[in-house]
Amino acid sequence: MIHARRVLHVIDSLDLGGAQTFLLDLVTHLDRSRYDPEVASMHGRGVYAAAFETAGITTHVLSPKKWPPYYVLNFWNLLRRERYDILHFHLFGANLCAKPLAIAQGHPAIVVHDQCNDASRERNPLLLAADALANRGVSRIIAVSGSVRRYLSDREDVPDSNLTMIPNGIDASAFYPATEDQRKEARRALGIPFSAFVIGGIGRLVEQKNFDLFLEVALRTINVHPEVLFVIAGTGPLERQLREKLESSGHGASIRFLGHVTDRPGLFHALDALLMTSDFEGTPMALLEAMACGLPVVASSVDGIAEVCTDNRDGLLVSPRNLKGFCSNVDRMIRDPEMRSSLGKNARGTILERYEISSLVRRIESLYDEVLAK
Repeated sequence: MIHARRVLHVIDSLDLGGAQTFLLDLVTHLDRSRYDPEVASMHGRGVYAAAFETAGITTHVLSPKKWPPYYVLNFWNLLRRERYDILHFHLFGANLCAKPLAIAQGHPAIVVHDQCNDASRERNPLLLAADALANRGVSRIIAVSGSVRRYLSDREDVPDSNLTMIPNGIDASAFYPATEDQRKEARRALGIPFSAFVIGGIGRLVEQKNFDLFLEVALRTINVHPEVLFVIAGTGPLERQLREKLESSGHGASIRFLGHVTDRPGLFHALDALLMTSDFEGTPMALLEAMACGLPVVASSVDGIAEVCTDNRDGLLVSPRNLKGFCSNVDRMIRDPEMRSSLGKNARGTILERYEISSLVRRIESLYDEVLAK
């Protein structure tokens, strides 16, 4: 009898984030007869811990908070106590702190998932050098976009033979265009008027997502289109700052903070469009989920976003930090229902063709097979 190979996924935290969303989809779609996944969170349970446990995934919390000596020691002991066939690292903190410990113990099958061209590496040459050095001891690195792959090749000198480009993906059977009844119910659940035109921003409230720009676009838009409602779904360290900015604007009734929304398909069913003002991205999950739901998208033409979307076909792309460009394209989208319909239909088609989770998980399983064969 052939036993399933044990895979330990190590991630910074199980808090709100695209990497956590993708990891949940990845482990729930793995062929359990071949690969048995577990998850180790370096610090804290976060909002996703219960979802992993409900899916039957053993979850290890290495530290209740961000305290490196504690979770580094616990990770070292976990590796000594358990036998994992593959170690799979996600996000920069796990790669920086835990990955070198796995290399030091001589683990033969280490896979790294690189989600974006992380700004912290560019600002700190020591972090960049440390990551580049540690990556020399891994079996394979998965880059979620062509831009991430180029970054690792150019800035960290990772050999091409160690790089594989596999984008993030979603379960398109869970994210789909809403019926009128589903739309009404989704808005009722979130307290959103059914008659409003609703534009959403979704993601961690961090610098990378540039929700300051989102608010600027929203404030200018509602001066021209007072019937439009903007909503922000997500939490993060900049939430207080953003709320204070909104309060000082005097437009609190037209821009709402929804916090963390657990029903993600329902969230997209409540929207008419997605606005994404990020400064950099890998392959953002919110973008893929919105497109699968047939929503028109206005987004920054950065990194993985530009690799997913084709301007004026399945999205409207704007150069990053271009306030005038964002306002102009949001205005176009509001005024033109035929364009919204065409963008949404083409967006759904793009997801089904290139970003369906099942086919991408099969590619990751094949990568596991190759790593183990070596």
